Amino acid sequence: MKRREEKIGFEIRRLDHMLGRNMQAHVRAAGIDEVTLMHGWIIRYLYTNQDKDVFQKDIEQYFSIGRSTVTNIIQLMERKGYIARESVEHDARLKKVVLTEKGIRNQEMLEDLVESLDTRLVDGITEEELSVFYSVIEKLKRNLTKQICSDGRKEEFDDPNFIE
Repeated sequence: MKRREEKIGFEIRRLDHMLGRNMQAHVRAAGIDEVTLMHGWIIRYLYTNQDKDVFQKDIEQYFSIGRSTVTNIIQLMERKGYIARESVEHDARLKKVVLTEKGIRNQEMLEDLVESLDTRLVDGITEEELSVFYSVIEKLKRNLTKQICSDGRKEEFDDPNFIE
């Protein structure tokens, strides 16, 4: 195999930044409440899981981010009025994270925007190319998981959706 000059991690990071800047620009242009990309993902996660009790730990695991980071994000989202924490009947110490009406409205407005951006993002890419792309992503995730496990840090990344 020919040695490549590009580094996969760098290109993924660059693409992530480009996607984030593009999304923020379109959100502002649409006049939607200012929401960070991570806030938007969390709002969407809560929106699609409204039929379940979602706790901070679920968010930590699903997004593969640390407890203190999630705590800070949740506190900010609560202050902005997108989410609320509510006690659960079976254990008053546990607080589930729920969307407020403002959070629900925001998600519904963002949904059409995200769908439009995603459609434009894959413009000119065939279904076969997308299938290969997703297959490669899964292999990269498996390789990262194997690498992490061989480093003796498996307990940090037990979630099958883990991406560092």
